[in-house]
Amino acid sequence: MHIAPLGPLTEDTENDWLISAPIAIPALDGHRCEFLIEGYPDDPRPQEFSDAITHFLELDKSVLLAVEKDIFAYYQDCAQFAKSEGQEVIAIDTPEGVWQHIQFGEEILVCRRQTAEQGVYVLLECDCDWNEVEGLQFVFKDGKVIHKLGPFDDFLSNADVYGLPELEHVIYQSRG
Repeated sequence: MHIAPLGPLTEDTENDWLISAPIAIPALDGHRCEFLIEGYPDDPRPQEFSDAITHFLELDKSVLLAVEKDIFAYYQDCAQFAKSEGQEVIAIDTPEGVWQHIQFGEEILVCRRQTAEQGVYVLLECDCDWNEVEGLQFVFKDGKVIHKLGPFDDFLSNADVYGLPELEHVIYQSRG
């Protein structure tokens, strides 16, 4: 199987994914990731997968820098919780400081949302020093813009997480 712009894909029948070879991601400073494509072979609108991947690969780092304050808010919530539990806390003083504590993942999941508009979303899971258990997840709607970030939870929007349609366009929603 082949999906533009990724080229040939390997089929993973156990997980029902198509997997690309590692590719350099411009928005991640050239960090290489495999794409895991979920549900593509049976999808009624497969071109939307190719379009979302193309949009994602056209992004530059500015898309991440635009949500620094949201990432920092996530860090602050985690730090506050850790302090309340008597745990050590990584000190990050400014939104710009979060990047020293994020390690981009090796896989990018591309899937169709099963609720709301049923668009195609691109998910990147990262490790982060301030939440080693849940990490940091970026969700890109149509591969164009960050739609949600926070702990890795398999949800594609905060509206889905909390069951509240008014949170559809909220990038980060504090759990506190």
